[in-house]
Amino acid sequence: MAIVKMSKFDLYSFDYDREKLLEDLQKFNYVHIDEKKVEDENQGIRNLDNSEQIVSTSEKLTKVKWAIDLLEKYSEKHNKIDELKQGKKTFRLDELTKKALDFDFDDHYKELSSLDKQLTELDQNNQTLNQKKSELTPWENLDLDISKIDDFERVKVVTGTVSDKFIDQLKLNTKDIEDIYIEEISRNSGFVYLLVIAKDYEKAQDILRDNGFVNINIKSHGLVKDEIKNIDEQIIANKKHYKDIEDQIKSKTDLTEQFKIYHDYLENNSLKEEATSKIKKTDKIDIIEGYIPTDKEKDFENLLQNSLNNKYYLEMNPADKNDPNVPIILKNRGFAKAFESITGMYSLPKYNEVDPTPLLAPFYCFFSGMMIGDLGYGLIVFLAIIVALKIFNLDEKKKQFLKFFMFISITSMFWGYIYGSFFGGIIPMTPIIDTSKNAMTLIVLCLIFGFIHLFFALGIKAYMLIRDHKPLDAFYDVGLWYLIIISILVLLIGKTLALPAVALTIAKWIAIASAVGIVLTAGRDAKSIGGKLGSGLYSLYGISGWIGDFVSYMRLMALGLSGAYIAVAINMIVKMMAESSIIGFIFGLIVFVVFQAFNAFLSYLSAYVHSARLIFVEMFNKFYEGGGVPFKKLITESEYFNITNK
Repeated sequence: MAIVKMSKFDLYSFDYDREKLLEDLQKFNYVHIDEKKVEDENQGIRNLDNSEQIVSTSEKLTKVKWAIDLLEKYSEKHNKIDELKQGKKTFRLDELTKKALDFDFDDHYKELSSLDKQLTELDQNNQTLNQKKSELTPWENLDLDISKIDDFERVKVVTGTVSDKFIDQLKLNTKDIEDIYIEEISRNSGFVYLLVIAKDYEKAQDILRDNGFVNINIKSHGLVKDEIKNIDEQIIANKKHYKDIEDQIKSKTDLTEQFKIYHDYLENNSLKEEATSKIKKTDKIDIIEGYIPTDKEKDFENLLQNSLNNKYYLEMNPADKNDPNVPIILKNRGFAKAFESITGMYSLPKYNEVDPTPLLAPFYCFFSGMMIGDLGYGLIVFLAIIVALKIFNLDEKKKQFLKFFMFISITSMFWGYIYGSFFGGIIPMTPIIDTSKNAMTLIVLCLIFGFIHLFFALGIKAYMLIRDHKPLDAFYDVGLWYLIIISILVLLIGKTLALPAVALTIAKWIAIASAVGIVLTAGRDAKSIGGKLGSGLYSLYGISGWIGDFVSYMRLMALGLSGAYIAVAINMIVKMMAESSIIGFIFGLIVFVVFQAFNAFLSYLSAYVHSARLIFVEMFNKFYEGGGVPFKKLITESEYFNITNK
């Protein structure tokens, strides 16, 4: 339950061994290559430029991911349950590499790209045709060859539209015009489509325009209905062609796994190339700086001897605990390991900090259970996770994710028993704490839990200072705060507890002495006396923040009660429905399952978020900074396969 100890190495080897060395380092996996700092650029040391390879690999990764997405779109959908039971395939790195190199990616990609391009073109063509059809459809009943519309010598033939609000007015205003014919072809979307034939169109044009008539040039050759028929035939032909191309793509879905193998091969190559870019070099020598877990030093030295035939120089020393660049690997087991995701969500610790995971885990679990607070919800989720872990072949990350919620469910069952809540009281239970009657008890419990949580966090800070041989700092920054907070609490509740007057007097003077001590010591690193006093007073003012910190823990009660009351309300509705009739009973059962499941989901989600808030805001700000660099292994964590180095 700690941060893995690291050793820093500086490796000097010949450039002609570079490729083999990097391959062997990747197989070793537990190597974090850092970029070496060059203090004097005149020493002939320069960067190893492989930017072209990095860009090329990145472009290929984009292409192969696109191909995978395309093939999966047309792949036969498999049963998710069966997939989970089967789990991911496992490949050794060298096995994966061989399969990838045997795969003719470029040819398969070009073929898929060509097919997809054809689909896009057909789709765009059909969109254009459908748009043209929609424009022509209102003119479908026009019995006139559009190509000859301008061939009339004695009359002018035009087509156009007018709003249906103005059609009557237009007809009225044009009825006195000699030798004019207006035919209504159709009505569509608030417009009237008209054919106008006029002997003196110049005279009629102004009247038509004044009444909202707009000329429309029909894009057709011959009869409109014939043009629409041709369009329909083209659309049908395109759809058939589209289906044929889709069938061609479907016939290639058996290549999906090979594309995924090639993807992971490129991912691993990308990691190797990224590591390569951090290498410094002279004319003949490569200089590699990095970190390995201390317990793997011997294996690392054996690897170098085998890979480089003793043609290298290696310096290796324990990593400087104050170096911010030391990469971090967390080492937890069992219960604590399931909560590493919470630490990672905030930030990994620096190398000189403690791993907060085993410290936060019991509090997070306890708080979450209190917020959910239902035995039924916890039991269902717990049993579901047990079954899932038993029958599904999950990778380590998914297993820990499920175990995380399994532990939370255990504490939810505990608090559900305390509250006497089983699906909101569907099964009568005698509560130890009746939430409807003992609200003050819950408030006191929340404050006690908050007090324990905050003081525990301060205790960790004290431990870190003592560990770093700063016992006085531990007293100034933690001990004095312990004294002032405890003494103030004694003064606040002393009369309620009927404490003797001498105890209250002692508490008062301890509070005053602690306050003075905080003012005098909190700004001890400032250079001026004014700065020291100012920092000290500001630090003492921070005691007001403790009030807000304690109040934050009221959410433990608030969220637990809100979920419980919603569950009770659901049960009341279900009871009324069930008592009405058989049909009511059936619908009531459906309502119970659906809404209780939804309430359980909201309860778990709220607990997840607000427990994290109590950890990050209330606990971590007392001792934890974070900002550690994750250890970057040289074998990718694939979403498709389990890749091993052995």
